Amino acid sequence: MNTQVLELESLDARLREAVHVANHGLVLLTENGTPKFVIRDLNDDEVVEDLLAQNPEFLESIRMARQQIAEGRSMTLAEVRAKYAAQEKE
Repeated sequence: MNTQVLELESLDARLREAVHVANHGLVLLTENGTPKFVIRDLNDDEVVEDLLAQNPEFLESIRMARQQIAEGRSMTLAEVRAKYAAQEKE
């Protein structure tokens, strides 16, 4: 998925208004009465999760982490805490 960035100032007045309305809820864009797009505020945690779920680099990091776990090359949280607690005492 490619992401295109547009500055609000470059959009026409009606679309800028729709973007600002999205601060208070979803804005549904339709084409010939058929829903096509949604404008959402990125401060919504679900949006961030959706974007991460589509990010190839994030997905690759998850795949690599799962592979390390399967190969036994990971540590539990308790092991990490114990390791760094021991280092702090040194």
